Amino acid sequence: MKEWQWMVEPKISDALLNNPGIGFICAPNLMGDHDMVRDNRGNVVEKYKFAPEQKTWNHPDSGLSYAGAPWNVLEPEEGKFDWSLLDQKLERARVLGCNAVVRCSPYSLTEDIPRWLREKYPEDPEFPFWRIDPNTTEFSAYWARFVREFARRYDGHPFISSVDMALCGAWGEGAGSEFVEPEKLDEIIRAYCEGFRKTPLQCLLHDPVSVSAILKYRKNIGFRVDCLGDMGGFHGKEWSHMQDYYPMNIENFHMHDAWEKGPVLFEACWHMNDWYLAGWDIDYIIAESLKWHISSYNSKQTTVPAAWKDKVAAWVKKMGYRLELRRAYAGVEKGQLQLKLLWCNTGVAPCYEPYPLIIRLKNDRAEKSWQLEEDIRSWLPDEDHVVQAALPLDVPAGQYELSLGIDTRIPEIGTLHLAIEGRNAEGFYPLGTVEVR
Repeated sequence: MKEWQWMVEPKISDALLNNPGIGFICAPNLMGDHDMVRDNRGNVVEKYKFAPEQKTWNHPDSGLSYAGAPWNVLEPEEGKFDWSLLDQKLERARVLGCNAVVRCSPYSLTEDIPRWLREKYPEDPEFPFWRIDPNTTEFSAYWARFVREFARRYDGHPFISSVDMALCGAWGEGAGSEFVEPEKLDEIIRAYCEGFRKTPLQCLLHDPVSVSAILKYRKNIGFRVDCLGDMGGFHGKEWSHMQDYYPMNIENFHMHDAWEKGPVLFEACWHMNDWYLAGWDIDYIIAESLKWHISSYNSKQTTVPAAWKDKVAAWVKKMGYRLELRRAYAGVEKGQLQLKLLWCNTGVAPCYEPYPLIIRLKNDRAEKSWQLEEDIRSWLPDEDHVVQAALPLDVPAGQYELSLGIDTRIPEIGTLHLAIEGRNAEGFYPLGTVEVR
């Protein structure tokens, strides 16, 4: 067994952590000074925070936001694109210290297709949730062209956590995609899969036709669904999203292991306050979402019922990745810094960005950093991950503080918050002292 000069066992933190790509979508409208806080129905509720240092009332803080924009604003003239609205929303995410889930939607129930396209096709189809018929028009070609331009500009953008694949239907949520001619559907899917090579994608878990078509082109893709919490709001005890649609179709659509390579996002059906008033089982809802490896949840910027505060706090601590450094071993041998680090991801999903693990030596006179060749995307939940390194000590003799951090490469966000204590003002975690002779 190798002789190590020292070993440190960091103290595990139980704090709520704000990291990019995970947790509740942030709620800026509940931040700041508020004389009173209202629930989604407009009723005044008692103010509270999940922790004293939190910025948000009656809702968890987050490192993730949402940025959506309609096609008719982004392409106001045929072939001429105006990205200012989306840029503004990404700038807002930066100011909040977040990255963002992004969806550009072709149309919605209130937003029409671009005017130049409407002039070509003035009639709305009769099919519900369609503003234009993808089978009898050039919609798929125009929308695919837009998606390719969208990807050309934003693929790999540092403030984009992931992109929703909007195909057809209101908000691009897929209504009727199973009835779209296969070659037209493929044209849109290819635009996303070929355009976004760096930024993670998720598709809507809408129907087996569109999902299977997507999986032909891309295996590393997550999914999004938009009715978390529904325990019978549509059809009583006969059918619900939580007990019927999701558990059956995650399997039927062959997406049960999608979470290993792409993010799983949920949006609330109605609002959490509605769940509470309906008497739905929050423990069941949370447990199922964790079983499906949720990374983030859109609560529509509304309040969390105070009675569920502790349950929701525990939920947030399991969403996405939560990285604990269990033990660190270090020693100096033959002019090298020898390291062995034992990590555990106690969340329910990996991190989907290749953020680098940085080792740093620093004292009053010198500083040296190394980026380890370690892909944290492979750190799946509830597994131990051992990282070893031998680093050349090409620094002046002296005593150095040894620390580490996982760098998001985004100055406004800095390093990831690890689930251990001791984070310093620079976002690094000191481990001990190394003597360089």
